[in-house]
Amino acid sequence: MKKIINYCLLTMPFLWIGCKDSGSYKPNITGKMGEVMIVMDEKTKKSAGGEYLIEMFKQEMQGLPQIESIFDLSVIPPTILSDHMKTWRNMLIVTISPDVETEGVMYYTDNAWAKEQALMRIEAKNYDTFQQLVEKYEVRILGFFMSAERNRILTFNRQYPNVQLMDDVKNTWGFEVGIPNGYRKNKPRTDKNFRWFSQESSSTSEALMIYSFEYIGEGTFSREYLLNKRDSVLRVNVPGAVDGSYMATELNLPVTYKSITINGHQAVELRGLWKVVGDLMGGSFVMYAHHDKKNNRVIVTDGYVYAPEKPNKRNLVWQVESLHYSVKFAGDKEVKSEELKGNSEE
Repeated sequence: MKKIINYCLLTMPFLWIGCKDSGSYKPNITGKMGEVMIVMDEKTKKSAGGEYLIEMFKQEMQGLPQIESIFDLSVIPPTILSDHMKTWRNMLIVTISPDVETEGVMYYTDNAWAKEQALMRIEAKNYDTFQQLVEKYEVRILGFFMSAERNRILTFNRQYPNVQLMDDVKNTWGFEVGIPNGYRKNKPRTDKNFRWFSQESSSTSEALMIYSFEYIGEGTFSREYLLNKRDSVLRVNVPGAVDGSYMATELNLPVTYKSITINGHQAVELRGLWKVVGDLMGGSFVMYAHHDKKNNRVIVTDGYVYAPEKPNKRNLVWQVESLHYSVKFAGDKEVKSEELKGNSEE
């Protein structure tokens, strides 16, 4: 199984078919964020393809301070799939039968059985073909459900925008970013063109930081350049609770690097852990460097999570990560997450 997964869903040939349901009323989805239900019989579950599929969803998510799986998984046999269960937010139905007409992976993105539901079917005539499909389309299968969760967050954020903060960003840099209500503006230490927005609770902190710098060539988007720039900016703008302390990247652990396209513009993602130099604080960060070609500059949207009392932080990171996908420059066309393309390395 691949250890490094690109969670941007790629366009799939022939067997990857988008399907829409034109029915009228649909109930709301059930289940919690990050939960996936796989429907397959016991024989399929114990097959090589079934075991691979289960391990695929249970593999570790990158950039978290402790081990968490990409999804919370449940597997049920088709015989107990009730009408209520059909409204599960993320569902994958596996059918292995010689009567299958078209073998492949099919996805339903337009309210299959419930509003905003992500439904996928994998159909094959035999277990060998099933295993081949799962292994071949691993990245795309995971990306489909990751994108569905991200799009739900973006839809919610658009319904409850913090217009004041969004206008502040647009007036300063001239681009759009969706910031939901609940976020407030923090005061940076020195830079007037640095923005630090956060949503605080008694046990968590979710934040989005924004800054920019000149594009000087291809090296501007290298891992080393972006990390050096990040640490230099955060050192002078994000102080810790202790005098002289400041936020920085934890470089003793892996920082993943991925190039993608967001709403038509090129960007780079860096994902890893942050720390506070001079204090005992840390957590996850997801940073995106966006290429603003028209203005020959790089716009950085940098999100972090601090939740020392929360054993599970995956969903918090997803919520912060979704903010980056709302960035739009003049002339950009908003693209749903499942249409984004990219490649990754570590």
